[in-house]
This record gives sequence, C-alpha cells and structure tokens, in this order.
Amino acid sequence: MKNYSGHIIFEENFQWKDLEKYFPDMWEIIEGEAKLNPEEKQFDDILLELNMEEIRKNRKPFGYRRENTRFKMIFPQDKKELTIYRNIISEEIEGLTEKVAHEIRNKKIKYNLKYDQMISIKLKKK
Repeated sequence: MKNYSGHIIFEENFQWKDLEKYFPDMWEIIEGEAKLNPEEKQFDDILLELNMEEIRKNRKPFGYRRENTRFKMIFPQDKKELTIYRNIISEEIEGLTEKVAHEIRNKKIKYNLKYDQMISIKLKKK
C-alpha cells in the first residue's frame, strides 16, 4: 500500500523516557535509509545523543529531520506520537513504520498504528 506517512500513536499514560532503551534502534532504522558518508554519520551520532538527552529528561525528542533524506522521523507538537514521513507517496512507508514499531512491540509500550494522518496529506487527498 502507498502512503505519505506512518503514525505510531502512544497511549495517554506513555512517558517519553519509556523510549530510552529502544530509541537508538528506532533511529538506526530511519538513518539506515539515508545512506550517509562517514562525516554525515558523525553528525547524526551527535543528533542521536541530543535526542537521547531529551528522552532521559522525559521530554519529547527532536527526531530525525535531516534534509535530503528520503524519510524523516518527527514528533508532532502537542501529541504523544511518532511520525515516519516522506514528502511523496511511497510503498516503503508502511514497512518502515512497522519496523520502527516492532522495536517497541512487546515492551509494555502501548500504541496504535495509523497512516496518512497529517493535515497536509489529508488536504492533498481532497
């Protein structure tokens, strides 16, 4: 199925610090799609650590928003949600979202998966 975005929507009692053990693996899945050179990888390692600092403080992480990459991992404001996004419709979104969600499955983190829930996507479909 082709989608623009995949959404991992956490339940109300979710705490950002619950992601501490799993976030690096989730990051690797998205970063792995970027095909970075070693210098870019070093920069991403710093960004990962900044995200981890936020998670350890039980705050929403920044996500993976590198320009010129196929996929982004964003955390919408005012929501307990992780969104995997690509600015064009893609058959890969569903599989990538499932891979990221698999990292937290059976880890006592409850969530729901949805697709194409971004307002801009809903407007495009109209």
